[in-house]
Amino acid sequence: MEVSASDRELIAVMRQYFAAETELESLKDQLETARQAAGEAIFFYDPRQNTAHAADRQRSHRLRERSRR
Repeated sequence: MEVSASDRELIAVMRQYFAAETELESLKDQLETARQAAGEAIFFYDPRQNTAHAADRQRSHRLRERSRR
């Protein structure tokens, strides 16, 4: 069976999608683990108060957008 160029492109895009999805889930798990370890309740984060967390949230959003393309 011969694979066309468009099929190879689709395969490459799907690989990127699933890699981004996996990375996003890993990041969410890390954030939740850190939250639980700190004993913090869930609340709306103020990015001005926690710049490290804000950077993680921005990265999470970028990965989510990348996975939707």
